[in-house]
Amino acid sequence: MLVVDVCIGVLAVVHVVAAGILSAQVFSERRGPLWGDYSATGMVLWVTLLALVGLGTVRVFMALAEFRGNAVTVVLLWVVAVLSVIRTVPALVQQYEGWDPLIRRRWRVSTEPLTGWTPPADAPFVTVQVPIHAEPPDIVIATLDHLARLDYPAYEVLVIDNNTSDPALWRPVEEYCATLGQRFRFVHVEGITGAKAGALNWSRSLLDPRTELVALVDADYQVSPEWLRHTVGLFEDPGLGFVQCPHAYRDFEHSRYQRMANAAYQWAQSTEMVSRNEQGAGITVGTMSLIRLTALDEAGGWAEWCMTEDSEFAIRVHAAGWRSKFVTRVYGRGLIPETFEELKKQRYRWTYGPGQEFKRHWRMFVPGPWRVRTRMTTGQRWRHGNYDLVILTTGAGVLSLPISGALLVAMSVSGTVPPVVPAVLAGVVAMLIARRLMRWTIYRKVVGFDNRTTAGGLVALLAVRPTMAGAGLDVLLGRRTSFQRTDKFQQQASLRRALASARTEVVLALACLTAAILCPLVLPAAPATYLLGLTFIWLAYLHSTAPYLAYRAEADLLSRQPDPRSLSRPNSRAA
Repeated sequence: MLVVDVCIGVLAVVHVVAAGILSAQVFSERRGPLWGDYSATGMVLWVTLLALVGLGTVRVFMALAEFRGNAVTVVLLWVVAVLSVIRTVPALVQQYEGWDPLIRRRWRVSTEPLTGWTPPADAPFVTVQVPIHAEPPDIVIATLDHLARLDYPAYEVLVIDNNTSDPALWRPVEEYCATLGQRFRFVHVEGITGAKAGALNWSRSLLDPRTELVALVDADYQVSPEWLRHTVGLFEDPGLGFVQCPHAYRDFEHSRYQRMANAAYQWAQSTEMVSRNEQGAGITVGTMSLIRLTALDEAGGWAEWCMTEDSEFAIRVHAAGWRSKFVTRVYGRGLIPETFEELKKQRYRWTYGPGQEFKRHWRMFVPGPWRVRTRMTTGQRWRHGNYDLVILTTGAGVLSLPISGALLVAMSVSGTVPPVVPAVLAGVVAMLIARRLMRWTIYRKVVGFDNRTTAGGLVALLAVRPTMAGAGLDVLLGRRTSFQRTDKFQQQASLRRALASARTEVVLALACLTAAILCPLVLPAAPATYLLGLTFIWLAYLHSTAPYLAYRAEADLLSRQPDPRSLSRPNSRAA
């Protein structure tokens, strides 16, 4: 054990030092020595992380095997250890994706558009689909105005209104489409199911016979004129199935809450999406997507059973052997949900869907006799599989709070607490320091935010974590849910809504704070007691970020100047 403890201690020091050196190299713009495609310092950071996790896990199991406490405490500690191991592998892959843009120095797959491409006389015909449901007419009309200015010779715009029962919402859009000329078409349909995926599948037969590429644009996205001209040329590669441009947002500068939410959104676009592209495992995100119609048909269209039909489509199109490309340049921007309530709906949907994907497609990802053979590469299999699996393990992480509470009760009854292994504690502290330093460095130098915006983005990421964990648990347990669209109508400030949207998190934050106070009062004075108390303090802080963000959103609504969004309310619901 002494040898293991010494190794962990040395690795902890090297890990923190490597993180500090890498951060300094990035800020000073000094590349440092290379290790293949990676920074040598970055690889030291990554290898020491893997070694710390591996040796730390072994040392924890050794300590648990020697612990002689009451049966309930021992069982709960083993449950915590096993759950931690289950969550570790997908969490490490996700952390690699987040760190990849920082530790990698040489990229082999381009993320650049074709800015110098000139559409030929026979340029591929593009149908831009704009699926809408109960949207503010002014917002959709602004989207159409920007689409009318696209600098591309061969395209049409097909607006599909799905199950909007109030004609006051869809008639103005229909009438405006008629003024934009033959390039624009509007269709209204009622009675179909499957929400957005159902509307897109239903409209397949309405595409212009010349259509070679299908573009997807959300109702609130305002695109740049050069979008198609800079991306269509990429499809000269006959094996390319889709091109995805970033999720990006606009009109958030007036609101501190929306600035925080925007910073949280940009993390994945600047890190994970770029890393996945290197492995050819990018995903479509439902807007700013350009798809080869042949690939769409070969993959079987859109999955009406899935909450995230966009990312699910990427699995099937890669399984069919098509390639993909993520372009980092922003060509369109949409609106951020105005309230925390709507932000939670969006995050719930984005989390629940990938969990559905794993439960449906897991045999495409796993090795061994259970595997379904597809044309996906190994990199695509483990990236897609992990993207979905991490949702289910996040759901299992919901158990950490009740288990911590049960441990507090069990240890207070027995009067015994487990010993703390100093080496393991040093390793955990080292990993936490390095992770926080890397995230700060990435936000500053890769995403490009200042310290205040970075802090706001980190708070916003924490605020939706309980919602994401709840969605993961729901899909893990097979609880059915319905598609909930993001409301784009202008909201009126309501502090009551702020409290209602975060009431669960408020209760849990207070419960965790109470547990933290009880730890030194009911447990023996020991390192494990204080560590358990610190754990509850962290959980209390995590849950408290939700009511703060909810309040911040309503306070910003209260103080803002009127904007051009419609104040009308929809009276229809999504299919």
